[in-house]
Amino acid sequence: MNFPLFDCRLSGSALAALEQPFNSGQLASGSSVSRIEQYFEERFAGYHAVATSDMTNALALALRLANIGNGSEVMTLAFNCMSSNAAVAMAGARPVWIDVNPETASFDVEHARSQLSSRTKAVIVYHLAGYPADMARIRKFCDEHGLILIEDANNAFGAEFSSRPIGTFGDFTVFSFYANRQINAIDGGLLLCRRPYDAERARRLRRFGVDHARFRDADGEIDPASDVPEIGGSSTLNNINATLALVSLADVDARITRSRENIEVLCKATSGSRLTPIKPLTEGKPAYWTWLARLADRETVMQALKSRGVKCSKLHHPNHHYSGFGVPGAELPGTDLLAREMLAIPCGWWIDQAHIPQLATAIRDALQATS
Repeated sequence: MNFPLFDCRLSGSALAALEQPFNSGQLASGSSVSRIEQYFEERFAGYHAVATSDMTNALALALRLANIGNGSEVMTLAFNCMSSNAAVAMAGARPVWIDVNPETASFDVEHARSQLSSRTKAVIVYHLAGYPADMARIRKFCDEHGLILIEDANNAFGAEFSSRPIGTFGDFTVFSFYANRQINAIDGGLLLCRRPYDAERARRLRRFGVDHARFRDADGEIDPASDVPEIGGSSTLNNINATLALVSLADVDARITRSRENIEVLCKATSGSRLTPIKPLTEGKPAYWTWLARLADRETVMQALKSRGVKCSKLHHPNHHYSGFGVPGAELPGTDLLAREMLAIPCGWWIDQAHIPQLATAIRDALQATS
C-alpha cells in the first residue's frame, strides 16, 4: 500500500462547486473572493483579509506594506521553501538567515538577537511544517527592537500557540492555498493585516494600484479623473481558486484533527525506537503538515520506507546555500543538523483509521530492517 506525503486530489463536492462559476462566466472575479476574505476576518477577529494569487505574492505585499526594500534586512529561516524566501529577494531586501532549534524545529530567538543590525526591519517567522514557533518570545523580541513581525503560516492553518490561533501574533500573516496545504485551492494565498488601512492599500496593490470603487464611471468606462498614485502588480485571487478554497474550508478543522490523531498512533508505535520525533513546544499545538522526526541514518531508513510505499521526504533544502540571494554562507548548526537528519513522514487526514496501523507497521519494519 502507498502512503503519499500529501494528497492533492479534489473532492467530488469541490468539482461540483465549480459548476456555478464556470457556468456564470465569473472566472477572474466573483463572490467567492469576498466570501473567503469574510471567512478569515471572522475566524481571525481583529485582522483584515486580502486574498491573493499565491502566498509568495502575499508575502511580497506584506514586505511592501512594511516599507521593506533596498538596504533593508529581513530575518528569516534558511530552512524553508523558496516560495517564502523568494519574496525577500523580490523586495530587494537582504535575508538574514536565522537558525532553528533542532529539537523543536523552531525559530531560534537568541540567534536572531545576535544578528540584529541597524538595517534590520522585519522578522518572518516560518512555522515549520505546521509546528508553531515561540510566538510570545518572538513578539516580545520584535516589540523591543521596533521590528515588523510577519507570520509565515503557509502550512500552519489551524495551529495554535498558548491557545491562540497561529496568525494572531504578527503584524501580518500569510497563508497558502496551494494544492498540498490544509486548504487546497490548487493555488492561492491570503494576507492578514492588523491595520485596516494596510489591507485597503494591499487590495489596490494586488491589482496594479487601482481603486476599483473609483476607477470606472457609471457607464463602466475608465474614469480619466481617477488617479493611480501607487503602481502595484497582478496578484488577485481568482474566483475559481476562491471557490475551491471555500469548499476545502468546510471540513478543514475535522481534517486537521484527523492528522493529530494519526500522530498519536505513530508516536506510540515508534516509542523507544531510534527515530526521534521533533517535539512541539509545550505551548504549541501543531497543524501537522507532515510528521517530523530525526534519524542519524536518515538516508538508509528513507530508502527502506520508500520501498514500503511510505512517501517520506527531506522536505526542505536550506536556502542559504543559494547564491542568488547574494548573502555569504551563514553558520547555522541547527539548520545543518536538520538538513542531515530530518525526515518528513506522511500523517495527513487521507490516511484513515483503517490504514494508519499499516503505516505504523511499515515504519517499524523499515527501522528494524536497517538496524
